[in-house]
Amino acid sequence: MMRFIKIFPIVIVITFIGLMISCGDDNTTNPKDQDKIPTIPPQSSLIINIDEFPDTSTLVNINNPTLTKGNWALAAGTVEYWNSALFVTLAIPAAAFVEAFNHQPVQQSDGSWLWKYTVIINSNTYTAKLFGKDLGYGIDWRMLLSKSGSYTDFEWFTGFSNTEATEGSWTVNKNPELSSPFLSIEWERNVQEGTANIKYTIISPTVEHNGSYVFYGKTNDVLFNRFYQIFNSDNNNLTDIKWNYESKFGRIKDAAYFGDNNYHCWDERLDDTDCTQ
Repeated sequence: MMRFIKIFPIVIVITFIGLMISCGDDNTTNPKDQDKIPTIPPQSSLIINIDEFPDTSTLVNINNPTLTKGNWALAAGTVEYWNSALFVTLAIPAAAFVEAFNHQPVQQSDGSWLWKYTVIINSNTYTAKLFGKDLGYGIDWRMLLSKSGSYTDFEWFTGFSNTEATEGSWTVNKNPELSSPFLSIEWERNVQEGTANIKYTIISPTVEHNGSYVFYGKTNDVLFNRFYQIFNSDNNNLTDIKWNYESKFGRIKDAAYFGDNNYHCWDERLDDTDCTQ
């Protein structure tokens, strides 16, 4: 696994929202049918909000000049490496998915609903077709993307969510050139309690890191209310990261790096500290 000494700002899929320009081409849905429209799963079902991970942009270590930020830096570098890998796979389909929330669907002859729109991502024009069909026990989803002058109706991902849009899954194909399942995503949320988690697992036997996963969540734990569990199948190693979102202190366990099964901690200023929690 790659290790980082200098930590750069983490960029993930959500930044692509600012690169998108939508062109409205929706038909009008009859108001009496509004209550039949399936609820699209939240953006958090596809995208990790990694801005929640603490960074040093506003922290200056003037009061503790002899301390280091090694434990936090390892955690941040590990998160950055795996989120960058996810970014490569999810950038286009996630940006297209986010745009769906700006449009109204039209019911199709088979009873499904279609959100159809165009979107510009990095100067390329795409036509998106998001289909949602109520199966009675949940909603079946399909996202087809067409790129002007390149490909038509490529099924980039499929999914299923419960009717309340509080849990579900996605299966993402890698790209139009390698149109086979690459990434499995499982997600759930509790709106009332403000908790959620999402797990990305590589499921392509022919690629590097097959079986590896990134598991992220927010909890109601008093001390550590955010976590990452990152499993690298290449060396059978699990990196366990927990931190307090409000106060920024946290801890990391990584047997391959530290040579032990203990947590290694950082404080509110992200400096290394003994684990007392």
